Amino acid sequence: MRRLPSLTALRTFECAARHGHFGRAAAELCVTDSAVSHQIRQLEEQLGCALFVREGRQVRLTSEAGRLLQHLQQAFELIGKACDELRDPASQAVLRLAVTAELAQKWLVARLADFSSRYPHITLHLHEQPIDAGAPAADIDIAITYGTSPMDASTHFVRPLPLLQFFPVCSPGLFNLGGLKRPRDLVRQCLLHDDQDGKTWTAWLATHADDAQPGRQLYFPHAALALEAAALGQGVAMGDNLTCQADLVSGRLVRPFGASVAAMGQYALVCERLRLERGAVADFIEWFTTQISEP
Repeated sequence: MRRLPSLTALRTFECAARHGHFGRAAAELCVTDSAVSHQIRQLEEQLGCALFVREGRQVRLTSEAGRLLQHLQQAFELIGKACDELRDPASQAVLRLAVTAELAQKWLVARLADFSSRYPHITLHLHEQPIDAGAPAADIDIAITYGTSPMDASTHFVRPLPLLQFFPVCSPGLFNLGGLKRPRDLVRQCLLHDDQDGKTWTAWLATHADDAQPGRQLYFPHAALALEAAALGQGVAMGDNLTCQADLVSGRLVRPFGASVAAMGQYALVCERLRLERGAVADFIEWFTTQISEP
């Protein structure tokens, strides 16, 4: 069996690292400053590396300590939840889900009624997941991420969503004006961006419109706003086969051209493997899997 350092020493380290100060850690733990110093020295000896650089009354984490702190906080969070579930079994049905704004607004929210009807005992808390944020935060059970960085499969369960294809979309009214017969006609339209660097539109124009340079452009912080502006006739947005699905079916948006480009990143459901044993987590993943396999 793996030998672990003293749990008291690990808890003391986490507190001191969080405060950046031994005295404040001592006050929180209701011990003396010297007791904190002793626990830290003991842990450094057991691990064989320095954890803090002393700078007067303040302390600064070493790079090794920074990595340890991240894992410890996640572990303490899981321990706390396990204890909460023993005290209150109903707490096991609380699920914290982080998802990007555009996917939540344009894809997930419409499906939540189905989830609630199937799992009425699960209370869902939605949080916003920034684009390309990587691994979920310590207090998040499941995240639906978007990015290009690979996740460590030894610590995280990852279920990718279908690969995205990007293509122009606009309102039926704008399309019916007749000004979008070929890709180069986009130079006379306002292009609606969902990224601040315009990479998606640049890639599409380079592939299908001979690098045509648009005249007017409008930038939004995420795709849901750009797609809404397109549906209101304010220009042409870059849609995809996931977030545009409902609007294309309903006719709020149309594709003036069939051409598309592949996304550089990919959506994926990500969860720490330690959380997979929770009933609410397993239920959501099972439900989610059926949703992404449906047209």
